[in-house]
Amino acid sequence: MFYKFFPYKDMEHTMILLYGFHFSFALVFSLSVIPDYFMHSPLSMIIDMSAALLTLTSYYLLHYKKMLFTAKAIITILTIVPLFSLIYVNHSSNFDIVYVILLPLVSFYLYSLKEAILINLIIYSLIISLFYYIKIIDPNDIIVHNGYALMNITLATILVMFFGLFYHLGIESSLLKLQKSNEQKDMLLKEVHHRVKNNLNITASMLGLQAMQEEDIIKGHILKSKSRIDAIATVHEMLYKHDNFKEINFYDYLMRLETLLFSMYDEKERYSIEQKIDKTISFELNLMVQLGLIVNEMITNSIKHAKNEKNKITINISLEKELHEFVLKYSDNGDVEMSEEAFKRSKGLGVKLINLSIKQINGKMKHYIDNGLYYEVRFTNA
Repeated sequence: MFYKFFPYKDMEHTMILLYGFHFSFALVFSLSVIPDYFMHSPLSMIIDMSAALLTLTSYYLLHYKKMLFTAKAIITILTIVPLFSLIYVNHSSNFDIVYVILLPLVSFYLYSLKEAILINLIIYSLIISLFYYIKIIDPNDIIVHNGYALMNITLATILVMFFGLFYHLGIESSLLKLQKSNEQKDMLLKEVHHRVKNNLNITASMLGLQAMQEEDIIKGHILKSKSRIDAIATVHEMLYKHDNFKEINFYDYLMRLETLLFSMYDEKERYSIEQKIDKTISFELNLMVQLGLIVNEMITNSIKHAKNEKNKITINISLEKELHEFVLKYSDNGDVEMSEEAFKRSKGLGVKLINLSIKQINGKMKHYIDNGLYYEVRFTNA
């Protein structure tokens, strides 16, 4: 439940800090209303309540509307306006030091080093101008004679600014090293996938050449082995060509697999595939390899064995997410000659590979024959 409002695992450090400022600001401003009430300070109460509401608004824009720049601007304003207001209303009480500390923390954590320095120079120039303005219009105002508070604000500002400066430099240095290391790893990983794909393609090509020299029965078995290798090679090829090495889009993969199989068996005129697939669903490498083998065997079996004298063979494939699991459905309209009991007792390699792959992904399968072959595979993306 908490992860829904703060998906920190998918964020880089600046976003985590930005969310953290929103949560802490909302809490601090809300709690500040309590002492304001007991100290009979209605203006401070209005300031804190307004700041809390503005923080929640900023969070809404950040989390639900993805307005990053606006959220950063609002948080920066929230560290400035309440500070100026409370300094003036409370005559620079010691509590206002908290807001002074927030200024460099927010700027150094959320902005670049140059931007943070510029923001701080502007802010503290405005603070000095505020004190000077108060002294001009009302020389007897206690705000300009509260030396202890002014000294604490100055020391706290210097301390936190130096901390923010060196923290920013340290984080920036670490991020540059990490970024360079990740770029090198990505290049190596891409090269690995490229070489694996090439080796698998070479093996598949050799099998294809061998199939051309064999009789039909042996040729069919060789082509099925070739299609299995192509199914795995396609996964590595998609990883090699995309920047995301973690996941592969299932819809894109199926389109490529369909083209490969129909080209291999030269059956495009007699067969067609109808899809109902959520195009946003993607899976990581190991799961995608197993799913690729499963779908490859199903399509290959339909191409090789499904017969329909009256109509074109239509293959239906769907993949949807239901609650916490995925449901893959496969069917064709072939005139199946064997009984369901005979199908269940089948000892063909294709059926064994399907069952083995389903076991590898901890999935469950049910299948039956009803005006064609039907599979339903349920699994999780764990």
